Amino acid sequence: MRHRRRVYCQTLGCDKNLVDSEALLGRFADRGVEAVAEPESADIWIVNTCGFIEAARRDSHDAIGDLCAAKGDRTLVVTGCLAQEQGEAIRQRYPEVDVIGGVGEFDRVVGAALAGFADWLAVPALEARYDGLVKRPLLTPGHVAFVKISEGCNQSCTFCRIPLIRGKLRSRPAAEVVQEVRGLVDGGVREIQLVSQNTSDYGRGTGEDLEGLLAELADIDALERIRLLYLYAGLFPAERALRILELPRVMPYLDLPIQHASPRLLRAMRRPGDPEKAAAFFRRLRTERPDVVLRSTALVGFPGEEEEDVELLLDFLAEVEFDHLGTYRYSPELGTPAASLPERPAQEEVADREARVLDLQAEISGRRMAARLGERHRIVVDELIDPGVPAQRDRAAELTAALGEASWQDADAAARFAAARSGPLALGRSHHFGYDLDGVVVLPANAAMRPGHWCEATFSGATPWDVWAEPA
Repeated sequence: MRHRRRVYCQTLGCDKNLVDSEALLGRFADRGVEAVAEPESADIWIVNTCGFIEAARRDSHDAIGDLCAAKGDRTLVVTGCLAQEQGEAIRQRYPEVDVIGGVGEFDRVVGAALAGFADWLAVPALEARYDGLVKRPLLTPGHVAFVKISEGCNQSCTFCRIPLIRGKLRSRPAAEVVQEVRGLVDGGVREIQLVSQNTSDYGRGTGEDLEGLLAELADIDALERIRLLYLYAGLFPAERALRILELPRVMPYLDLPIQHASPRLLRAMRRPGDPEKAAAFFRRLRTERPDVVLRSTALVGFPGEEEEDVELLLDFLAEVEFDHLGTYRYSPELGTPAASLPERPAQEEVADREARVLDLQAEISGRRMAARLGERHRIVVDELIDPGVPAQRDRAAELTAALGEASWQDADAAARFAAARSGPLALGRSHHFGYDLDGVVVLPANAAMRPGHWCEATFSGATPWDVWAEPA
C-alpha cells in the first residue's frame, strides 16, 4: 500500500512570503498531501525564496544548495521571489531542482510536483498571479495569523524591486478577506496581522478602503486583535490613523516604515512625505493616543548618503522615539533607478552608521519599555519553553541572561525573577509586540498556560527588547 505523501516547506523572507507558503501547502492539502515540520519525513521539499536584496538572495541560494545536497530521491521545488526573476538561472545552476515556479504559481507548482516532472520550469508570469488565500494551514501558532490583503505595489521607490517582482497593487475583495478571517477564527485564530506591500493603499481602484475592511473584521465576535503592518506615513494622514485606531479590535500599534529622514535622500528614494510633516504626524499620534506603539524601518547606506544625512536620521529618531525600529543596508538592485547612482558609501561606513542607529534605538526602546513597569496588560501566550529540556535550554538561557540586565520595578520583582528564571517559561505578547516582529513578554509558566492562553500580567522587568511579567 502506497504511503501518504508528505511535504516540507522552508520559507525565507517576509511574512507575506509566509502567507504564500501557507497557500501553497493548502493546495497540497487539497490533493491529499500532508504538511510536516521535519524535512526528514517528507518526500517533497519546497524552498520559498526571497529576492528583495542581495543578502536575501544569498540566503536563498544557500538554502537551495543545502537542499540539493541532501535531497536524495525527493522532489525538490523552488518557488517565490527569486524563482520569479531567476527561474532559468536556477534551472541551470541547480540541476537537482525538479520544479521551479514564480510567485502565486500555486496550482501549477503542486501539479508539477505531484506529477513527478523532471527539470520542469513553471515560467514566471510577467506580473505575479494572485489567486486568493482563503483556505490554508498555518505556519504560525494556531491563535495568530498573517492575512495578506493585497498583492504588489503602486509606489516607485528607487531602491525597491517589489513592483518588478510582484507587479502593481491588486487589492483582494473585502468579502474574500472577511471570509478568510471568519474561517481562521472558526479554527481558533484570535489575532490577525494585516500585511501587504502598502497597507495604506488597500482598495485603490476597487471602490473599497481599509476603514471599511476593518469595520467588517471588527464585527467578528471571537476575534481579539487586529494589528496593522506596512503603512506609509506620507500616504496616511493623522486624522485617518486616529479614526482607524478607534475601531473595535484594532490594536494601538502601527508599523510605518520611514526609510530615512534626510529630505534629499527621501527625494532620491521617491518616498512620499517629508520629515517635518512626518514628525508632526507622529507627535499628533503620541499626543492624542499616548498608548499607541510605533514601529518603523530605516535604510542606511543609500547612494550619496553623507554624515549630515545620518545626523538628520538620528535627530528624527530621537524626537519621534519609535518603540521598535528595524534597519537594513542598501543593496543595488538590477532594474531599479538607484542602482546606477554614484557615491555609494563604503560597507565599513554603512556598518558603523547602522550600529549608531541601533545603539540610539536601544536607548529609546529601553526608556519606553521601562516607563511601562508596574502596568498591567493582557497577554497571549505564543510558546512554552522549559530550561530542563535539552533542546530548549539554550534559548531559555539566552532570554533569562538578557533579562538579568533588565530595569526592575523594585528589588522584590528582581528577586522573584531570580527565583523563577530556572523554571518553565511562557513567551507571549501584549499589544506592544507584533508576532515574529518584535520582542516578547516572558512569564513564569503555570499549569494553565498553553499557546493561545490569555492572561493579565504586570510588567516588572524590562530590557530594550523584552519584558518580564508576572501573571495577576
